[in-house]
Amino acid sequence: MNDVLQNIRARRSVRAFEDKAIPEETMQEILDAGLWAPSAMNRQLWQFTAVSNKEKLTALQNALKAILDRPDYGRFYNADTLVLVSVPRDYEHGIADSACALENMFLAAASLGVGSVWINQFKNNCDDARLRTVLSDCGIPADHVIWGAAALGYGKPQNATRENKGKVVYIR
Repeated sequence: MNDVLQNIRARRSVRAFEDKAIPEETMQEILDAGLWAPSAMNRQLWQFTAVSNKEKLTALQNALKAILDRPDYGRFYNADTLVLVSVPRDYEHGIADSACALENMFLAAASLGVGSVWINQFKNNCDDARLRTVLSDCGIPADHVIWGAAALGYGKPQNATRENKGKVVYIR
């Protein structure tokens, strides 16, 4: 099996990160992988906002904690960096383009020994003033929505096994 297919099969979500910074060069490679993702008609309308500032991460967490009414909501599993993928709100292919970019980042991270997990609490909450204030402070345009985010850092997945539940149908 080639390296790409092996990486796809081996990647798992990490939900407990160590207190260890991702080197800037490694982070840049992960973000660059996202930039190479396919997008509808090659529009590439995304913005990747990589947040590693602990105060900003805490502010994002606190806003979501209040919106979701979940006092136990954790700071993205103590990830070193949270990459918010945003696109213009009126862009009809935003969710698909964002998912492609995030998957590229997840696979790049795994290939570089960095753990990742999808964070999806932003998508329906971007217009809540408590969150929008923090997003604006992070440089995310007011007309952007976040369809997904990648929590990145060092750590081991809790469950290294996986059962595929999807279905494949061939019509020939």
